[in-house]
Parts: sequence; C-alpha cells; structure tokens
Amino acid sequence: MRPAAILDIGSSKIVCLCGSTAVRGGTVVHGVGVSDYAGYESAEFFDERSLEEAIVACVREAEQMARIRIRDMILSVPVPFSKLIVTSATIRLDPRRERIGADDVDELISLSLAKARAAEYVLMHSTPVSYTVDGYTSPDAPEGRRAGEFSAEVSHMYVRESFLSKVSSILRTLQIEVSMCVSAQLAESLLLIPEEERVRPAVLIDVGHTHTDVSLVENAALTAMTSFDLGGAQFASDLAFGLEIPLETAEQVKRRYTFLQEPAGSVETIRMLTGVKRVDRSVIDLIVGARAEEFVALLKKSLRMLGVHAETRPATYLTGGGFSMMRGGGEYLRQQLGLHVKRDMPYMPDMNTPNYASAFGALDFALRASSAETEESVPIRQGIGGILDRIRNLFIQ
Repeated sequence: MRPAAILDIGSSKIVCLCGSTAVRGGTVVHGVGVSDYAGYESAEFFDERSLEEAIVACVREAEQMARIRIRDMILSVPVPFSKLIVTSATIRLDPRRERIGADDVDELISLSLAKARAAEYVLMHSTPVSYTVDGYTSPDAPEGRRAGEFSAEVSHMYVRESFLSKVSSILRTLQIEVSMCVSAQLAESLLLIPEEERVRPAVLIDVGHTHTDVSLVENAALTAMTSFDLGGAQFASDLAFGLEIPLETAEQVKRRYTFLQEPAGSVETIRMLTGVKRVDRSVIDLIVGARAEEFVALLKKSLRMLGVHAETRPATYLTGGGFSMMRGGGEYLRQQLGLHVKRDMPYMPDMNTPNYASAFGALDFALRASSAETEESVPIRQGIGGILDRIRNLFIQ
C-alpha cells in the first residue's frame, strides 16, 4: 500500500503527516511537518498569508523527511468550519420476497441526505448512527435480513465551501489535490475512544489554542457538536497580563502549573531574558483559577446543550493542547463536571501528546480509506450511493 498523507488545520499550528500501515498492524510515519501560524477564531483566519506559508512549509518538510512527492491528501476539517446534520429515513420492503441489500442501505442514506441540505457547505461524509428493522434498533448494517420496514438515523458532516476552496487553492500551488475531507472530531474520536465505549454516546472534549470543541460520538458517527471561543491561549494571556511578563514566558508558567495542588505558600521563580521575577504562587492560583472557572462554566453549558448528564456516566475523553496539557487538568475537570474524564493517547514513538491526536486520527482515517480502495475487488460504484457505502464502512470492524 502506498503511503497516505493528511493535512490537519489546527487553531495555532498545521500538521502534515505521511504514513502507511505496518505489515503486522500499527502505523509507520514516514514524514512529519509542523508549522505554527496566526490561527483562526470564530471560523475566520487571522492572516491568510500566514496560513499559506504554514501549509507550504509543513508539506515540504513532510515530503523531505519521507523522501516522496505527495500528489493527493486527506484534509482534516476542524469543528468551526464544519456543519453536522442528523436526519432519518425509512423504506418499506416486502418481507416475503425481499431481503435488505447494500443498494437498500445506499438508498436509505441518500434519502436521509436529501433532508440535510446545507447552503455554502460541501458534504464530507455520511455515516449511519443506527439502523432500525421492524422496530429493533442496532448499530450493525442489517444486510441479508428480511424486513417490512427499514429505517436509519444518519449523521451528515459538511465542510464550509470557502474553507475547502481556500486550502485546496493553496495545495494546488504545490500540485496536490484534496482527495477527501474528514471531520477532525470524528477521526479523532474513533482513534481515541474504544468501540465498546461508543455503543451509547461518548463525549470528546478537544481544547485548542483559541477555542474548545465538544462532540458526541455514537457507534461510528458524530451526533452532536459545538464550540466556544476559549482555549489555552487565554490562560497564557491572563498570566502575561497579570504577572507583567512576556507571553512566551507566560506559556511556560502555564505549562508548569498544577491543578488541585495543596497551597504551599511558596514563591514561583520566573526566568526571563530580562532577568528573574519572583511571584507568590497564590497570585498564579488566582489568575489561573478565575479563567478555569469560566472554562468549566462554558463547558457545562456546552454539555447541557448536547444533552449530556453526569448521572448517565458517559465515557468522556479530554484531548488537544492548552488546558489538556496542563498538569492535573483531567482530575480538575472530573471534580468540576462530575464526569470520569480520561486523557488518553495511543502510543506513538514520537509526538505522543494529545495535541497531535487530531492529526493521527486523520492519518488513521486516511490509511483505512486507502486500504478500502486497495481491497476493493470490483470497480468502486460511482455516485452518492457508492461513495457513502465506502465511507460508512471505514470504521466498522
């Protein structure tokens, strides 16, 4: 199998990964490119020139490391540039003469898609959440069964047309085509959250540089998602302002901070190029604590909006950078939210931190998609039905 490539657009950095599936399973990363850039907020890029320069730099870096020429890649799309619509559809069969076939599943997905039009957005993928056959609901495709009534709830993920056009235009200057788009949250959740924990809705909290995404995933599909404009950057900027130190230094103070530690009454020594500054740790606690309270309040509001209740004990995963990289952050959220928040990341020999989870999730998606193409024994059916049939099976083992 030839290597697959992905481009992951984060709120402060862009990652390009080129990799392949190892003979005995697992992922082999051949090339990596990482570039910081001005980022985005509320689905608007701060500096499009910075975006272009970062994409070009990280793609070239990955190509040089992998010693290959990338011709096409999968684009990982963040929540602010995505739209999720969940719809359902039903078809009726004659159970005496007909069994459910792959064409029926395709028809059902297409019927549900007809109810999910989104102006100024382009369809990325449609994934069945569950199927219902004569009143019995299951996540498994019921092909081969007899049924009088057959329905499905389907998750349709869209990418904002302007975002896709902008990134595609930049990649075309490198003679690279976007072969497919994938929701960053979907790919990331399927990488991080075990299948058995997705039987009922699980929660993914992805803390970025300038915003936080909260998503629900059920079986192999996203069923709800939302974002709010608060991430790791605000913690650092608060520290920079409150302690009167450079932003770069404040970022280091943030990373050293530990939640839920016993009051020590000691002094934090902050070293800068201009000298050393000593600050009472209670001052740092006050600054970080105030922003953390706001963060938790927004998180609780988002969870309520998505219909998440602590008493149902959903599997909850914390990932991304910023807050999720702060010591004790997971434990703090467990205490504040009443949820069993897990901070997990599959083992990687390098880049083994949560802020790279979305990139590795997209690469895993790309390799599965590439494998599906390789294993296809007959030409892939064209049109919406055939494409949706491929997508819906990518993560169903």
